[in-house]
Amino acid sequence: MTQSAAKRSIMVENLLSRTPRHEPEVEEAMEAYQEARARSRDTAMLDLRFLDGTVESFSYAYLTRVRFVPGDTIAMRFGKDEVHITGRNLKRLCETITEQRTRFIQEGAESDEALKADDAPHIDTISITELEDV
Repeated sequence: MTQSAAKRSIMVENLLSRTPRHEPEVEEAMEAYQEARARSRDTAMLDLRFLDGTVESFSYAYLTRVRFVPGDTIAMRFGKDEVHITGRNLKRLCETITEQRTRFIQEGAESDEALKADDAPHIDTISITELEDV
């Protein structure tokens, strides 16, 4: 094999080994959550994004309690509101919430779940309950 054929073969192999990328807005929609930069503490609010397009934002200043339940449930207390998140592979998400580095949590559709890797987080439901005076 000539040197130019060998180079071409390596280039073809490199192109074929790359995984396809989606447009940025599609990639973001496929993510269950997004982290802020490790050294950045500029995430003052946590956005909860629902399937119907509704976005509810909570200030991290009012986050007083986070509970992770094996079986993949996260419960958070923001003042008089309690937020419940259910899904799969949520342990890392819980850690980034307690570090106040999660920018948003995106509720996912069942069709999205099939496209994700087995170890990728997926949010089935997000619910918000206003608690009585505590």
